[in-house]
Amino acid sequence: MGVVQEFVQQQDGDGQLKSLQTNYKIKNGIYLAVDGLELDLHNNYNFVGLEYSIEKRAAKFIWQRGAGDWIQETLPKNVEINFERILVFEFRPRDSEMPFSEDDCLSNAGFLTDKDWGDGVFVTGGEPDPNWKTAFEFRSGAVIALKAETGTAKVLV
Repeated sequence: MGVVQEFVQQQDGDGQLKSLQTNYKIKNGIYLAVDGLELDLHNNYNFVGLEYSIEKRAAKFIWQRGAGDWIQETLPKNVEINFERILVFEFRPRDSEMPFSEDDCLSNAGFLTDKDWGDGVFVTGGEPDPNWKTAFEFRSGAVIALKAETGTAKVLV
């Protein structure tokens, strides 16, 4: 289905996998909670790009405030989520039947597992299993999933 690049197995001193350390939370699959804000990445922001460095084992996801008349101009113009020390990076292709206009719309942010019970990107109310990948699914069906040591969200005015 997708291509996976696995560099190393992330472990703490006891040999146990560690969870991603972040300065943000994803709520209800579409809201980015950071710096006292809850930003709706599905309705109010367009995904405009991904920068991925194999050498640095880092990725930057970039969203830009949309232009819809329902979107408040007081919302931050740009939002980034930066991942560092990436251990796994996976891209699942878009549905070729979907229009390209759906590539910039986040459908769901959550987790992805390789276990048999996993059927796509899912959201959990509790602490994620350290084996799960952080995943972003778009309306076009494309999924970007990764496992990293840190994730840092930045709000850019």
